[in-house]
Amino acid sequence: MNNLAFKTLLAPSLVLLLTACGESGSGSDHNGSGPVGERSSVQQETVGTNNVGDSQDAGLGGPEVSLGPVVPALAFATDTRSENRDPYPDLQPIISDAPPTCAPAGRPAAKGPSCDDLKNANYYEDSSDTWIDAQVFIPEHREGEKLPVILHSHGWGGSKVVELPEQPYCEEYLKPYNCPVNEGGGLLSMFGQLDDVLSDLHSRGYIVVSFSQRGFGDSEGQIMVMNPYHETRDAQAVIDWIAERGRSGELPVAVDEAGNFPLGLFGGSYGGGFQLTLAALDDRVDTIVPVGTWHALEQALLPSGAVKGGWGNLLCLLSTGKSRHPLLDEACVGMFFPFIRTRKALDPTGEIIKFMGQNGLHYLKNLEVSQKPYRDGEEPFKLRPIDSLLIQGNRDVLFPLQEAVDNYHYLKLAGGDVRLLSNQSGHMNPLANQVDGTTSCGGVDMFAAIRTWFDVKLRGADESLLDRIPGVCITLDNEKALIAEEVPGLNYEADKLMGVNDQWRSFSMSIGMARGPQKCEAVYEVPAGERKVLAGIPKLRDFKVKGDLIGGLGVSYMGVCLIRDGQTMLVDDMVTGFVPGDYPNHELIAVGEALRPGDQIGLMAFKSKEHMNFMSTATIGQVTELLLNGFSAGSGMSGAAVQDLMDPLQTLLSGVFVNAYTVSGEVRLPILESELLSQRTPDAYYGTPEDFNQQPW
Repeated sequence: MNNLAFKTLLAPSLVLLLTACGESGSGSDHNGSGPVGERSSVQQETVGTNNVGDSQDAGLGGPEVSLGPVVPALAFATDTRSENRDPYPDLQPIISDAPPTCAPAGRPAAKGPSCDDLKNANYYEDSSDTWIDAQVFIPEHREGEKLPVILHSHGWGGSKVVELPEQPYCEEYLKPYNCPVNEGGGLLSMFGQLDDVLSDLHSRGYIVVSFSQRGFGDSEGQIMVMNPYHETRDAQAVIDWIAERGRSGELPVAVDEAGNFPLGLFGGSYGGGFQLTLAALDDRVDTIVPVGTWHALEQALLPSGAVKGGWGNLLCLLSTGKSRHPLLDEACVGMFFPFIRTRKALDPTGEIIKFMGQNGLHYLKNLEVSQKPYRDGEEPFKLRPIDSLLIQGNRDVLFPLQEAVDNYHYLKLAGGDVRLLSNQSGHMNPLANQVDGTTSCGGVDMFAAIRTWFDVKLRGADESLLDRIPGVCITLDNEKALIAEEVPGLNYEADKLMGVNDQWRSFSMSIGMARGPQKCEAVYEVPAGERKVLAGIPKLRDFKVKGDLIGGLGVSYMGVCLIRDGQTMLVDDMVTGFVPGDYPNHELIAVGEALRPGDQIGLMAFKSKEHMNFMSTATIGQVTELLLNGFSAGSGMSGAAVQDLMDPLQTLLSGVFVNAYTVSGEVRLPILESELLSQRTPDAYYGTPEDFNQQPW
């Protein structure tokens, strides 16, 4: 594995998306003008924009207006502590007024709770200045031209983008989307290609502002994992800074009296997480494109009371040496012990769960449901409509498709234009031999969809272009996908309209001890001569988990299995955990698979699974090698430090993973007919939602 591949595995370098085609934001009351139509490396003598922010763009049918001379592209850092101060030596830094998270030793307690007091959950004291570092990329443009902005941030363990990859010259660049980013294979191809998309879109005329989250890179502050009172306020400070620079003329941005300007958010993984709460709390944001991120951090990392230790301890490794909140340190200590398998064992006091519960869109949804305000003295929180293009990997074992489905559902209820695309990539687990598939969803090209989305939402391009992006697209394999207007299994009435099979089927399995490490119990067989699709959310009813170890201990690891030609496969590599208990109504993680006649579908139970359980002795050496060869330089940890950290674990992890349990209940699988299929073609296919290259296979 090369260094870049592993770097993208552990800290997906998330990317900004930019395009050229018009402007005019949607989501706040403002307009902006931008470079027109399709750009080339040599600017035209006349650029089709009137430079007043009213969407009069020649590329979109408006009159051509002459502007000033060409202004060359420019990139610079915002942190005044940096030596790279050109071209603005007196540029003001970005300073967040987010409150302190805790007080270091020797600091007055009035400035915030003590870092040593892990029981103190009162994180929101008087304001404190936090320096936030960013990199600004201004594309080549004409003097007087105003450009839209994409605000970008990075993956966990990473930092801001400091240099955009150079893009190859394309002879047909004047034709939109004729120079797509090539799909690559290998580890985390979706995240690894986003930097190329960023560079491509920057060259099409968007200002890119990429900033380091608190605790990462050169940004100050303690890592709070996208807390709306900290990371969100940091991001708002970046928006404030952009608006001020636009007013002063330091940035070619059209800012109205209310401080609005055409603004889109982009990033993946951790860089997707910042978008959701920021857009929910700041109406200056016009649109978002989060890639591979979460809805509820607790459910993603501690599903149904089980600990996702395989990824959890890896995330802790990536933030070792960073400024983390003490509760994160406490959680990371627990993640490194293989016998910590349940939420209760990891967090007996409940403080870690309380901390995690404040991070992400799920926290704001809970405020709305309980009719509580975001801040004291305000009206009860209510989510505003947010135009959102959600992209997630079906085989993402850190933030599975279910996280995007939950975001989709909540955002749809609030109104706005919300669409969901899935693909065969995401956070892969190389220790489980996972390798990325394609980033397209059937005939829908992810990168072209991103460009089109920003063109329409930020530049005022014809809304009919959005017909190229379906409401819901669930990938089934590297070639095929399901096109729908709703996620199967999410809404019973919609399921009936789509013809989703509504039959409940019973199951019962025991695992562990002398009963084997894994079992698949088939509950449905595709009839001869028929082709079906498994796509959406499997539902559970009267689901019971009984721990069969001493004291009723044990953790269930469940997924959907496929038996084909005598071979048993786990659909989408998806497994979720359940601690012992009764679950009257629950669900498994959303999946997608094209079915053939004779295929058998059912539930699969495991004694253990790589991304759910701590790494074994056999694999810990692989992790060490990956860290030493691929990521340690970018993580802030030296290779020696990684080796010193991993070596003592060899003895600790040599024990056998003991687990035994029994499960029973009923399942309703999202199985439907195959009429709404999209087949991938060699070239990106565009059509209307009714014409998404549908064909049988």
